[in-house]
Amino acid sequence: MFYLSLIEHTLRLPPHILHLPVDEAIKSELETLFLDKVIAKLGLCISVYDIRSIKGGFIFPGDGASTYTVEFRLIVFRPFIGEIIVAKLKESDASGLR
Repeated sequence: MFYLSLIEHTLRLPPHILHLPVDEAIKSELETLFLDKVIAKLGLCISVYDIRSIKGGFIFPGDGASTYTVEFRLIVFRPFIGEIIVAKLKESDASGLR
């Protein structure tokens, strides 16, 4: 149901968050990119578990952002076929279930 997935991603940090410590800035940028998104053959991203390595810090010509290669682990929700999920329904409307 819940899995830890190891991912390597090339991340571009915009200049306005470079005042933060590098690991905090990278974690916040990873959260905005991945959380609440479904990645094919991986699952629904729930949380950034930890950052394993940070490499790079290159600034390409004509760009004010720094680019890092980050290896991190995500907690993902990936139910298997036939799994039964018990839940309570709060409301139902035209936009969906909650």
